[in-house]
Amino acid sequence: MTDLPPPTHADNDAFTSIAPFYDLDFEEYHDDAAFYARLAANHGGEVLELGCGTGRVTVPLARAGLKVTGVDINEAMLEIARDRSKGLSVTYQRGDMTDLDLKRTFDLVTIPLGSVQHLASSDDLVDTLIVVARHLGRGGVGVVDVESPHADDFQVGPLPVVEHWTKPWQGGSVTKVVAVEPHPSEGMKWITWHFDVADREGRLRRVTAAFSFRTTTIDELHLAGRIAGLRIIARFGDYEFTPYHDGAERLIVLFQREDDDVQWVYEEAEEYAVDAASGGGA
Repeated sequence: MTDLPPPTHADNDAFTSIAPFYDLDFEEYHDDAAFYARLAANHGGEVLELGCGTGRVTVPLARAGLKVTGVDINEAMLEIARDRSKGLSVTYQRGDMTDLDLKRTFDLVTIPLGSVQHLASSDDLVDTLIVVARHLGRGGVGVVDVESPHADDFQVGPLPVVEHWTKPWQGGSVTKVVAVEPHPSEGMKWITWHFDVADREGRLRRVTAAFSFRTTTIDELHLAGRIAGLRIIARFGDYEFTPYHDGAERLIVLFQREDDDVQWVYEEAEEYAVDAASGGGA
């Protein structure tokens, strides 16, 4: 078996070195936060975010009036999140999403933007969904958002190196360069992010993060969910609640506990309604 880069949920993970640059990737990316806010409007305002990182999603949810708990394994990312969350109703805790017990439940448990794809194995995925199930209250919904599988995931050998962007940073600039090497037999991609930093005096340095990234399919999520005691109640291909389809950019799966007596049903009119058999109401 080919040696893969260390999984990024490990204590000394790849994101520590690049935490200062992480938000440059997503400074204009807000679609998923609005998606979670819409879900919370239906399901309730107590939200647990696993893999919260720098608070990119956590902060706008808190600003929308939700009570959010954010968990991440990386302390460098959490420091940034805490700094940007001052005055908001947010609680942060360092923890591993594969082994977490906060001794309480939530209306919504989210794992945004491919965080589960950094897990090392299918066993870790099952363990993570067990954590989701553990923290779901009555009528609660779990959300897993991953990159939808595409042809490049199954191409053998390195892909062309891509320069993603150059942006101003602290009086100088940062350029992000990305190298991707799929390993289809492992269901993984090796990804290397290079951040080439030029300070205001023109001096250059490179900060590099290398990590593995799992290709995750709907069948894998379905089976892992069943093992964890969850059932899929909806699948979307984007943050506009479009049903999952061939060619979708995202695979967004909503789960509910199999033993929950309040069962949600997704309707084509983009509404959530309680199954009439449960005797509940939306």
